[in-house]
Amino acid sequence: MNFKIRLTAKDLYQFSMTHAYNGQSGIFTVICVLVGIMMVFRGTAAGGGMYYAMLGVLMIALFTIVTPLILYMKAKKQAAGNPMYQNETEYDLQEDGIHVVMGDQTGIIPWNQIFKIRHSRGMYILYTGKQSAFIYPDAALGEQKDEIMNYIYQHVPASTKLPKYAKRS
Repeated sequence: MNFKIRLTAKDLYQFSMTHAYNGQSGIFTVICVLVGIMMVFRGTAAGGGMYYAMLGVLMIALFTIVTPLILYMKAKKQAAGNPMYQNETEYDLQEDGIHVVMGDQTGIIPWNQIFKIRHSRGMYILYTGKQSAFIYPDAALGEQKDEIMNYIYQHVPASTKLPKYAKRS
């Protein structure tokens, strides 16, 4: 089974947002925003506590506006400057793993190297390490999406963590 994907700045941004706001960092962000909201209310209610209110607004803006904006600019720069994202990457699913062709470079991802598969924000993320993953946007997979992902689910080891709705035969 063969397919091609070209990641865009939007895909990279969505992937970055997924990692920036999931898990412990997401919990920390929610707590900081809640603290910021409390500081705004406390500062405006106290009358003279405008410093609290301003600090609260700054905290809220940092986590809800500034961080996503920085992630978007970073993704846009990465998509424009990295040759890896300029062309399509070809993936060929075979019995021994996922064969990857990127320009003149080739490689293979053995099935046992994939330890987690996640579906978030319209993309499948195949983790091969804590800092390495392959991104398959739903739109790029097109009509083959279910067929491709079912094939992958059947070939990864039983220890691989799959999305909740995924089924192995």
